[in-house]
Amino acid sequence: MLATTFVSALAASAALVSASPLEQRNNDGKGSKYSGLAGYTPRVGPSSAKCSRETYDITVTSENTVFQNTNSNANMTYFTSLLSKFVAQLPATMGNFTETFTESGKKNVTGTYSISGTYCTPSSGDPGNGNIQLLVHGIGFDSSYWDFAATDQDYSYVSAAAKAGHSTFRYDRLGTGLSEHPEETYNVVQAATDVAILTEVISMLKAGKIGGKTFNKIAGIGHSYGSVQVQTITQNVPDALDTVILTGFSTNTSFVPIYLTSTAYETATMVAPERFSSSLENGYLITATPYTNQLNFAFWPYYTNEAINLARATEQPVTQGVLFTFGSFPGPAPSFRAMFMSSPVTETGSSADSTAFLAPLPVKPASQLVSRSSTLQLQASLPSSLRTWAMPSLCMCRLLR
Repeated sequence: MLATTFVSALAASAALVSASPLEQRNNDGKGSKYSGLAGYTPRVGPSSAKCSRETYDITVTSENTVFQNTNSNANMTYFTSLLSKFVAQLPATMGNFTETFTESGKKNVTGTYSISGTYCTPSSGDPGNGNIQLLVHGIGFDSSYWDFAATDQDYSYVSAAAKAGHSTFRYDRLGTGLSEHPEETYNVVQAATDVAILTEVISMLKAGKIGGKTFNKIAGIGHSYGSVQVQTITQNVPDALDTVILTGFSTNTSFVPIYLTSTAYETATMVAPERFSSSLENGYLITATPYTNQLNFAFWPYYTNEAINLARATEQPVTQGVLFTFGSFPGPAPSFRAMFMSSPVTETGSSADSTAFLAPLPVKPASQLVSRSSTLQLQASLPSSLRTWAMPSLCMCRLLR
């Protein structure tokens, strides 16, 4: 039910690359509401793929948790107090927190959000098989996670997929990257809204509204919180996806209180004022220091200094609305009978041969979708020295052939 961001190893880069300016766009699309830097390099995609980046206005209705007595533009004393009250009652039911800060029941929230997405096909040509891999990133990143800016492309999943002949679509989650950053960080930017947007993206892929073609088979591939969203789709819309791959994900929630406190999330504009405009609401948070980021998202020695530096320099914000609601997703999905794959890893420090991971696992109900390790991170074509704790991306590139 919860993403294992606590000890995930970072996707790495061979060089620190400057990020491009965040597209200036407010909630009605007419002016500059916020600014900063997204996690993108100047390229839209790797040389092995033909990529186009577009902004999609996506209208969704989601059944949201209704927060009360909250303030999206409060100070850190307020956010810290609220977090303390939330964590103090985990992993039990929310008790007094629920009574004080949320209303009973859910509320339908309808909104139109500007979502930035990137569609890529192999540079050798569109395979024309009607298949696509839908890539959903986790907390602390935007969709550039899947094309992490390595000059040699060793860490680009998009590149590995393109070389294997597969098309991909990735998008920035609401409140990250080039996508819209709504002012309301509790009642709008939360897990239910994210799942509704993902559901609509799947519908758009099937209806030919992305990439100019209709896709018959869709593989939903998630990392961490992205995996939470993908599995929730298997519960809510069992026939929406033809293949599911979950990485950096576990139903073991015991780590969550440590994660929520040790990240020491602070207002993004305070931590990195050079990247985030003061007009961005205080409720958008990033980890307080490089070390609280490293503690939760990297595991020495399975990353490079260049990787941790780039991840920090392009870290994307998260809201307490997401942090307080993603634990309620997903649930059992007994009706989902399509193919899924958990994430086999090596835990001995040896450099495993990636071909050992190519065979898909037997079909199982999505209620059994549990990663075999809590220390997973999607990394593409890793050098042998960094392959431990990782799942080579090639295993995903063969599922829809």
